[in-house]
Amino acid sequence: MRRKEPAMSTAQPLSDVQHGQATTARTLHLTNPLMTGPDVVHLQTLLAAYHPGDVDGEYGPATAAAVKQAKWSLGYPDAKCDESAGPQLVSYLEGEELPADFQARRAARRHDQAKSLTVREHIVTVARWGIQHEPQVHYRQSRPIDGLHEARKLPLLTDCSGFSTLCYAWSGAPDPNGLNYSGAGYTGTLLQHMRHIPKSAIQPGDLVVWGPSPGHHVALVLEAGDDPLLASHGQEKGPIAIRFSLESKYQPAQVTWLSCLP
Repeated sequence: MRRKEPAMSTAQPLSDVQHGQATTARTLHLTNPLMTGPDVVHLQTLLAAYHPGDVDGEYGPATAAAVKQAKWSLGYPDAKCDESAGPQLVSYLEGEELPADFQARRAARRHDQAKSLTVREHIVTVARWGIQHEPQVHYRQSRPIDGLHEARKLPLLTDCSGFSTLCYAWSGAPDPNGLNYSGAGYTGTLLQHMRHIPKSAIQPGDLVVWGPSPGHHVALVLEAGDDPLLASHGQEKGPIAIRFSLESKYQPAQVTWLSCLP
C-alpha cells in the first residue's frame, strides 16, 4: 500500500508589511485614495530632514514633495527626481552607499547650494528695491516682460509673474519659468517648471502661487516662517510687503509653494 504524502501548503509567506515590519517592498506614489501603511510611516520617518508633514502613514502631497527633494539631494538624475518612492530610495535613506554618479551629482548640487545663498539674498534685495520704488512700478499685464534685460529699470510696467521673474533675472538666477528669459512666462509656466515644496521647506527667494493651474497670483518670499513675509505685485498699488495670511484673504484657497534654487 502506497504511503500518502503530506499535503503541500498553499499559504503564502507574510510580507514584511503584514509582519508589521517597516520596510518598503512596494513603490509608493500619490493615489486616490492615498496609499497607507507602516511602510509609509517608515518612509516618513526617514524623510524627516525633508519636511514630509505629519508621520501619519498616509502618502500625501507633503510626503511626495519630500521624496522629490530627497532624490534631488541624494544625487538622483534630474529625470528621476519624481514623487514616487521605491525600495532603492528607502535603502539610500537608511544609509546604503550611493553609486559614484549619485555622489558626484550630490557634491555638485551642494556646491551650487552654497553659492545659491548669495543668489537668494540678491533676489530678496531686488524685491525690496521694487517695494521701495513702488510709485514707479506700475501694474500691467504685457509680454515680453518689461525691463527683463535692463536691471532696475524705472519706470517699470509689469504684473505679478513678471515682477517675480525680474527679481530672478536681475539676480543672475535661472529663469523660474524655464524659458531662458525669452520674455514670456506667467503663473502657469512657474507651476510647470519649478519644484513643488511643502511650506515648511520654503526659503527667502522662493515663490507662492494661489489657485489651481494655471494659477491666479504669485508672490515672492522675503522672509520664511509660520507666516512668511511676501513681496506681492497684484495691482497698481504694488509691489508691497505683505504677510502670507493677509494676502491669502484676497486669493483662492489652493496654495502651491515653489522653488527652483538649491
